[in-house]
Amino acid sequence: MAQNSTRSDHSLVRLMSGKIIALGIALVICGIIAIASPAISTMAVTLFLGLILAVAGAFKVVQSFMVKEWSGFVWQLLVGMIELLGGILVYFNPMKGAIAITLVIALVLMAEGLAQLGLAIKMRAQSGVGWMFLSSIITIVVGVALAMRLPYGGIYAPGTLVGVSLLFAGWAYIAIALAARKAAA
Repeated sequence: MAQNSTRSDHSLVRLMSGKIIALGIALVICGIIAIASPAISTMAVTLFLGLILAVAGAFKVVQSFMVKEWSGFVWQLLVGMIELLGGILVYFNPMKGAIAITLVIALVLMAEGLAQLGLAIKMRAQSGVGWMFLSSIITIVVGVALAMRLPYGGIYAPGTLVGVSLLFAGWAYIAIALAARKAAA
């Protein structure tokens, strides 16, 4: 019975490692695309975010007038107006919106790097985890570098730096999955 359990554990590792490798490959591909076309990526995200903010703001404004009796009416209306106007401004002036998005990306990268570092520490006994440590440090450094260059980072910096971060994260997942396969063999 123990032998069957060991076989099922090995097949589970193989199945799981295949999915982790697929994730790693997807991240590597996304990194390459981000590096290859950073200006297009930044503009697309900025325009999309502006549109989403404007639509969400419009819904909040309309909804606030539907519940005028609610004690939060004024605040809901104010939040909706800020989102609506902010979304319109970002949509029609995507370069300035790109600076705001760059700051958000920098903060997300720093938080992601810290979370990856926590994951690497948790998995420190696993073979191949050194890549996760490296990826976490690179992601934190990229986030800090991006924030330090504001507002002069230009439209190419966010896409390029995020692409580099995605490449390293993808490679880290692939390395960990391959190490798990090797250990299960």
